Amino acid sequence: MAIPHSRLILAAAALMAALPALVGAVPAENPAPRVTDAPSFTAAQAASGRVIYDRECAACHGASLEGVAGPALAGTHFAQMWASGRKTVDDLFHIMRSMMPLQAPRSLTDQQYTDLTAYILSRNGYQPTAAPMTAESIKVALVPPGGAAVPMAPRERPVLPAPPATVAKATTAGPDDADLVKADDSVWLMYNKGYDGTRYSALDQINAGNAKTLVAKCVFQLGEVGAFQASPVVYDGTMYITSPYSTYAIDPATCRKKWVNSYPADNSTTVVLSRGVAIYRGKLFRVTPNGHFIAIDAKTGDQLWDVHMSNKEHGYWLSAAPVAYDGLVFIGEAGADWGANGHIFAFDVETGRRVWTFNVIPTGKETGAETWKKGAEKGGGSMWASFALQPKDGSLYFSVGNPAPDYDGALRPGDNLFTDSVVVVDYKTGKLKWWAQQVPHDIHDWDTAASPIVYDQGGKGYMAVANKGGWVYIYDRKTHRLVAKTEVSPHENIDTPITPEGVHHCPGIVGGVQWNGTAYSPKQKRLYVNSVNWCGTTRLSESRYIEGSSYFGGDHTWDPVETAKGWTKALDAATGKEMWSREARTPMLAALTPTAGDVVFTGDLDGNFLALSATSGEVLYSFNTGGAVAGAASTYLVGGKQYVAITSGNSSRSTWRTTGAMTVVVFALPDR
Repeated sequence: MAIPHSRLILAAAALMAALPALVGAVPAENPAPRVTDAPSFTAAQAASGRVIYDRECAACHGASLEGVAGPALAGTHFAQMWASGRKTVDDLFHIMRSMMPLQAPRSLTDQQYTDLTAYILSRNGYQPTAAPMTAESIKVALVPPGGAAVPMAPRERPVLPAPPATVAKATTAGPDDADLVKADDSVWLMYNKGYDGTRYSALDQINAGNAKTLVAKCVFQLGEVGAFQASPVVYDGTMYITSPYSTYAIDPATCRKKWVNSYPADNSTTVVLSRGVAIYRGKLFRVTPNGHFIAIDAKTGDQLWDVHMSNKEHGYWLSAAPVAYDGLVFIGEAGADWGANGHIFAFDVETGRRVWTFNVIPTGKETGAETWKKGAEKGGGSMWASFALQPKDGSLYFSVGNPAPDYDGALRPGDNLFTDSVVVVDYKTGKLKWWAQQVPHDIHDWDTAASPIVYDQGGKGYMAVANKGGWVYIYDRKTHRLVAKTEVSPHENIDTPITPEGVHHCPGIVGGVQWNGTAYSPKQKRLYVNSVNWCGTTRLSESRYIEGSSYFGGDHTWDPVETAKGWTKALDAATGKEMWSREARTPMLAALTPTAGDVVFTGDLDGNFLALSATSGEVLYSFNTGGAVAGAASTYLVGGKQYVAITSGNSSRSTWRTTGAMTVVVFALPDR
């Protein structure tokens, strides 16, 4: 998995040692639950569980179980997720025990886990009983408190994506295909600037000689706290920024707010973020974490259509920034770590109608189906960031994340295409052209999460991509041959099979290159990449699929967060040879933005906005923004003056332990 917020599912829970060996009582094959109208637990268990919850869980899931960084554990979400009669207390126990606490699963005592389970049930309307929770009572189905037993019929699945109920027209028209292809450097039109995804800007007013004189010109605070990993999009005198459920339009030189579109927030989603918008034909396109894909009027902020694209109850969620071209807008799903099979969709930009679908987990006669000897029905594959596109040859490039279950490869023998791969399809039809798999049969959660990039150099066409395995891969676009593979974070035990006893390996599941990948400078003929040096220990355990819940086949314990560091590296774009390397005291998650001024803009988790020398990696300028930087810097012109905007304030209460509020800070050279 590719995200810092990924394991936020439930607070820790298991069952007490004084009770009969409940861990051993969990069956490998989950039988039909015994339907009753109430689980058993005592008031004393629930009272003890409250103390444990306040200490271990409240920071992520809220003092009242309302959901903060993690999902809500009480109310409507709990009822929809658990109290349907289709899941048992044992299922709830299995998920909580195997995943929580986040960085040290299974670290609480059995007594603590049991009491915590009782407390969560008590906060959802279940009444204490005289009998404690036991190895037998844990097998009962959860139904609404005091309600009648419900039949164990299969859940009815809506047909998704569903066409929008209403469609409205945009009040403006641009940018169109020609504007997007031209990629004028006065604007920043996509998550990674242009269709090639390289993030390179030909602007050079800010350069290696004067970057040290940069000053902050304005600040825009979104008034929100949480994951903030967006890349500002700038067009026609307006900057567009996304939070998980809101879209903001501001002046790119003064930070004055023009409008805000607020989609109804949903605290039941596991992962809550949105990485940005696509702008096209007067519309902004973006996803919501709970499975919707919407179009917004770029001038007014009014919603134009809403496609219910993916079902959160089946484990899906959305974060990627779309790309649009030739009347189509392209977007992919996430949810692999919940056993949800991913898809790439193309929608008609005017109507929201689905035009084609590409299944990233092939079945039947589809190419790659033979690489799954079994397990493809819950095979995973997620799209996390954005896409690259070549209009001239009609190719759409996208990265696909890990298979499921993450660690238990025995349940999915084979290479498991198209997970951990870059896939290239015809953008008009979705028909497969070619692919390159970085990690066949991944058992370390080493997704290819970051976007691929395409570039030409020395008469050859290249595609480059980085992955969580800690490598940068360079391919020949014509022959599809791997040209170079360069290490960008340290490795340990990478070929050692994962065992129930545990294997310590580097990178860990949040190491290597995360959602922001390589950037390319045609002037320097170099690739630039940030990475994370953070190891951990992975153990195999029972692989039980529970719809809408995590499906890992084991657990992962991070090394202490204080040991996590980062790197920024420059590589020769044709050979992969390292040209320079800069070690950072924090993991490096932010995107890199190289320019013709021989400057590379980025940021770190200490909150520093950085201007680095493209030739040496030297820090030319540093400014503390007050919040962790895990998004991107965009550079553009307003009135002939070059500006740089950085997104700051990626707050992570769990994995990265970072703070800050969502803020955009805009920099420029001093006025004369």
